[in-house]
Amino acid sequence: MNILDFFTGALGVCSILLLWFGSPLKLTLGKILFKRDFIMPIEFDDYLCIKHPILSKLLSCWICVSFWLSLVAGATFVIFLNAPPYTPIVTFLVYPSVCYIFKSFTKL
Repeated sequence: MNILDFFTGALGVCSILLLWFGSPLKLTLGKILFKRDFIMPIEFDDYLCIKHPILSKLLSCWICVSFWLSLVAGATFVIFLNAPPYTPIVTFLVYPSVCYIFKSFTKL
């Protein structure tokens, strides 16, 4: 794994976060999964909190989602790019702070 892969992974995690928290993706998934029309993303978060509290905790917090996506990105690097086995730990510790800095610039 080289530095380009590392930065590409960070940008990928930031992009997924941007898509999840800054687009109507939640509303679309809510309509597909729960057969309900949500007008605002907060309605989706509230509904998820009532029906699935544990999943809600994992999907409604920018920092929480960034930690889990970072861990998945690191595991993906190990599986597909033959990265060292400690890569998920490094991405888990580094990517969320990069994503939080990205969030401060995007004002989401």
